[in-house]
Amino acid sequence: MTDPTVFWPALLGLAVLVAGLITYRRDAHGLAAFGPVLVAASLAAFAGEHFTIAPALAGLVPKWLPGRLFIAYFVGVAHLAAALSFVARRYVRWSSLCLAVMFALFVLLMDLPGAITHPTTRLFWSLAARETTYAIGALALFATVIRTDHPQPALTLARIARIWTAFVLVFYGLENLLYPQFSPGVPDVTPTAAWIPFPRLFAYATGLLLVAFGIAMLAQKHAASSAARSGLLMTLLTVALYVPQFFLAHDASQQLNALNFIFDTLLFAGMMLVISHAVAEPASAQSHS
Repeated sequence: MTDPTVFWPALLGLAVLVAGLITYRRDAHGLAAFGPVLVAASLAAFAGEHFTIAPALAGLVPKWLPGRLFIAYFVGVAHLAAALSFVARRYVRWSSLCLAVMFALFVLLMDLPGAITHPTTRLFWSLAARETTYAIGALALFATVIRTDHPQPALTLARIARIWTAFVLVFYGLENLLYPQFSPGVPDVTPTAAWIPFPRLFAYATGLLLVAFGIAMLAQKHAASSAARSGLLMTLLTVALYVPQFFLAHDASQQLNALNFIFDTLLFAGMMLVISHAVAEPASAQSHS
């Protein structure tokens, strides 16, 4: 793995993951507490991509925006800054809020226009749902930080996160059930790798579980556990399917594609764990009021 387009994203993602596990190990109680660590590792890996393939990513920036290459580098710096903030557990209030704004801008400037322009292309709608979930997940992390000083806004943000995520999980579950030929987990248009046994079984099982978790999240008392289980499911898919795919890749292009699957799925897993933590705390507070 000497290609810099693969080396730096992998190194940054792994380094931040290890650092986060160390900084969260003492205070963490349950899987959901490690949500920010998974988010941070994914952001760091994507920062590495922005630094090494910035010209290619600049092509995704809307043409009417000036300084497209600068924007690509700036997004990389912003991702890395947020990742470091989360693992260092410093200024999380501001970094989570800024991260939510950034993902919201991605939706408004790229994903939603693409979905409206190509309404029959399912990938655009999946991207819009994914990036919006990332924005709401960042707001959920913001809610956990402000809950002591501002309990009512935190409760409102947690409720929004719970309802939105419930529908996204059902949507993702149906995508897995309707298109079992594609890689299971976060919807994509890449066929499942040939080495994976019983690929459709993986897709159907993933789809049914996601639909069940989404429906369960509509009820407050099941929301935290369902969100945590969906995060665990995505983490298991990452470890069992996409990490091996990285080591089975034959060239840098395939390795970079595998890295994207690893950290996209891990980022969604992390956001689900963050949302689990956010929706659990208001429920706990209400039960003691």
